[in-house]
Formats: sequence, C-alpha cells, structure tokens
Amino acid sequence: MNIPLDPFNCRINLSEQGFSGLSTLEKRYTSCFIIADDSMATLYGEAAKSAARDIHDEPQLITFPPGESSKSIETASILWEQLIALGADRSSLIISLGGGVATDLVGFVASTYMRGVDLVHIPTSLLAMVDAAIGGKTGINLQQGKNLVGSIYHPTLILVNLEILASLSAKEFRSGLAEVVKSAVLGSLELYEYLCDHIERINNRDRETIKKIVIETCRIKVEVVCKDEKEQNLRAVLNYGHTFAHAIETATQYQVYTHGEAVSIGMSCAAYVAKHLGFVDSSFIKNQDSLCQELGLPTTLPDIDTTVLINLMKRDKKSLSGKINLIVPEKIGKVIKAPNVAAEIITKALEEKRTFDNLERS
Repeated sequence: MNIPLDPFNCRINLSEQGFSGLSTLEKRYTSCFIIADDSMATLYGEAAKSAARDIHDEPQLITFPPGESSKSIETASILWEQLIALGADRSSLIISLGGGVATDLVGFVASTYMRGVDLVHIPTSLLAMVDAAIGGKTGINLQQGKNLVGSIYHPTLILVNLEILASLSAKEFRSGLAEVVKSAVLGSLELYEYLCDHIERINNRDRETIKKIVIETCRIKVEVVCKDEKEQNLRAVLNYGHTFAHAIETATQYQVYTHGEAVSIGMSCAAYVAKHLGFVDSSFIKNQDSLCQELGLPTTLPDIDTTVLINLMKRDKKSLSGKINLIVPEKIGKVIKAPNVAAEIITKALEEKRTFDNLERS
C-alpha cells in the first residue's frame, strides 16, 4: 500500500514483511549507504543491505552509537567524513535505518552532504513510522535544547515494515502510541474513538488493529504536511504536547523518558493550560489522561521546578522573542494555537496538575 506525499515527490510504502519496497526506486545510484545505530545495524543491517542490492550491487553500512546523544553536530561531522572517505557523491543514496533519532540525524546528514543527496527512511519504531519519518523534518540537538538545528528535507521513499513492530520492547511500542494519540486529538475524533474502543487489541499488538492505526495516523500527518510544509501556519498543530515534552526531555537530559512518554506528559500539561484559557474542562483532561494511561503511557509531571520548565520552553524553536506559543486542545479532533501564553497561566496550570497528580498517587 502506498500513501503519496505528492507535493514533495515522496511516498510511504506500507508492507507487512521485509524491505522489498526498495526495489520500487527507479533510479540506480553510484553508491548506496545505509546509516543506522549499532543496535539497529545488528538487528536489521543485513536484511536492509540485501534489499538495497536491488538498487546497487554493493550497499555499505555505516553505524553510530544509539541514543539521543548521537543527535549532535559531532556525530553528524563523523558521518559526513565517513561518507567522504567511502566515496559518496551527489548521485549517492543514503538510507536511514532506525527510529526517530536515525530519521532526524541521518536526514540532516543527507540534506547537507554535498547540499543534498537522495534519502530513504526505513523506520524501525512505531513513533518513527507514524511521525518522525514523515514530513521532512530533520534535526540535531544543542545543549540548550532539542532540534534547534535542522532542515526540511523530504525522503524519496519511506518504507514502513509493520512486521518490525512485533519485536519492539513494550516501552518503545508505547512511546509510539503517544504520537498516535496526539494525531487523534488534533485531527480525528474517529481515530480517537477507535483507540478508546480497542485498548486491549492495541496493547496486545493485534496486527490488523495496529495496521489501521498506523495508516490513519500517517494519513493525518500527510494531510497536514501537504497543506503547510514549512510550518508557517497549520503544521504547527503537530507540535501538540511537544513544547512541554522537549522541555521535560532537556531538563532530564534525555535519560528518564522516551520521546513518546514525554509527549504523553506534555499533552496532559497542554490540556491543563487549555483549561485555564477556557477552551476545555476537567472532563477533557480526564478523558485524554485515561486513554494515555490505559495505553501504558505516563501522564504525571516529574519533579522539575516550574521556572526551569518555563525557561526551557522560552528557548523552544516555536517560541518568538521569549514568548511561549503553545498548541492547546479545543475538543477531541481539534487543537488551536495559543500565542504568547503568559508564564503565570502556565504556572497556575502546572500547579493544578501537580496537585491532581499527587492526589492520584496517594
């Protein structure tokens, strides 16, 4: 099954077994490089190389250390230098193999190497399949915050192999579900209700159920990206929960939560802000938190000083002149922009959330 991103000459190829979709690429390249972290290279490197032989006789595998810390200018520089040493030129193909770290980092490397070479994403996590691989966003982190350096660079092909999902750890699988919930809240009441009605099947990774939510989540993101590639207006809704999430990840040095877990907490925080702005009531918060919790996701705000979080949020790339711009829910299936949200409102919202979180724990 193919989901086209027509304006960007990109398509999503959905299969339930293997990486054979690489054979659909029409162009033969002077060289082909699969870039993956060490763990993904061990698991899927040989299978990816075998599939890549349909487009080049001698695909080469390049690796980097796993983890968010590899999303750095230092790692990118090492990869550029390895590509040069191996003879990569403007007619080379780069394939990212891995989760969101790989799509962000390798996408950035491909977009900047010789001013851009063709790129294919093979996402190996649910989060990457439904979110990180789609839309062309690439990025690396700075000490001051997440994804502060990057580019918009679309792959030629995104190859989604649903078979991989069965092998994910419970933590990684749940992490991806956060982006599914996010997509439902921002764009599809139908998907949200489907999630609520199929909790057990989702948690048991029922193949047809997972296939449906992957397809629907991909379609939501494709629809938004095709309308606003550069995030001038509509695309910002995809950041629902992410301003809080990035601050939480930075404050905890990426050591405590997966990205999806941070997004789940971030959506809860954003919903409390929406309540204080008069857009939703307590029932919305309870409904959204309950769905995340039933899918095994955290919603409790960690013990991070509110001032620290707010200062990190002011540095977020979506903020302007130190003013915090948030995406907040109006109802299930619709979120809206909340520009220049006062620090006092965020503080009050988080105080209420902490109080409720403490009551739930007691």
